[in-house]
Amino acid sequence: MTFNLLEDHAHFHKALTEPSRLRILSLLNSRDFLCVCDLVSVLETSQSTVSRHLAYLKNKQIVNCWREGTWIHYAINKDHPAYSVLQTILLGLATLADIKQDKQILAGYEQTPRQC
Repeated sequence: MTFNLLEDHAHFHKALTEPSRLRILSLLNSRDFLCVCDLVSVLETSQSTVSRHLAYLKNKQIVNCWREGTWIHYAINKDHPAYSVLQTILLGLATLADIKQDKQILAGYEQTPRQC
């Protein structure tokens, strides 16, 4: 994986201009990885919307993904040049009510059988 640091930082910051992507990244940051269906259930949005945001983040190399059977799992790319910046941003976002609520919903969702 190669990086053009200035260009990658610019793409990274552009990716953070969408609130749904910030919510997704906050959820991914709270776990080692999540499946698309996990994010759909927690965010209560369509699979196509979540997948579009994840594809954008993947194309900017901010997240990694892999397939296990029919499930596609996503995780934050810890090798991205702006990973430490992301961690600082996510730490600040963790105090917001919407982010706290997403994490509470995720915790409750994980107590039930997987819905995908």
